[in-house]
Amino acid sequence: MRLRTLNLPVAALAVFTLLACGKHDQEAGGTAAGTEPAEPTVTAAPAPEPMAMGAMEAQTTLASTTDTDFSGTVRFVKEGAGLRVIADLRGIDQPGSHGLHVHETGDCSAHDFHTAGGHFNPANTPHGCPPGERHAGDFGNVEVAADGTVHFEQTTDQLSLDGPNSVVGKALILHTGTDDCQTQPTGNSGDRLACGVVQMGGAGAAPLQ
Repeated sequence: MRLRTLNLPVAALAVFTLLACGKHDQEAGGTAAGTEPAEPTVTAAPAPEPMAMGAMEAQTTLASTTDTDFSGTVRFVKEGAGLRVIADLRGIDQPGSHGLHVHETGDCSAHDFHTAGGHFNPANTPHGCPPGERHAGDFGNVEVAADGTVHFEQTTDQLSLDGPNSVVGKALILHTGTDDCQTQPTGNSGDRLACGVVQMGGAGAAPLQ
């Protein structure tokens, strides 16, 4: 019997083709023996948008131990480098001018609200009324209408929502009398009619006894 002789050029071409196919599989990310699959690409999720600074605010709900019909809410809305103060009060028995001040201690637990301390005065300035020199917590007077209501708005650059001039955690006091804008250190505003503790983003009612 005669053996068939393999054509060498044809055999070499077959081997070359097999090697080329194996290399192509590895470059395409295949799982050829002895190789690890390529690591998947991970794309980080975009960071959430920060809360708009203009939307930040604090507020308080005032309560009175002597005027049972009284109710009121005061908001402190961030506006530029300062705050916009917006007060809506009702049920006040005495029409006319009433002093309104931020006090240094956020404690309205006493019946006469003396636990709120004195006016908030981080710069140690004399008492006064806007727009002159005054305590950071001095708003001057609000005008109570004949029906016992008040809508009051004022912008101040002496208060903020954080830092040394922060209104958060302080007490807001409405007085029974008119602030004369001169008498030190209170403006001779009379007794404390209503009180509330300012809280970030919510209302803090004065606890009554």
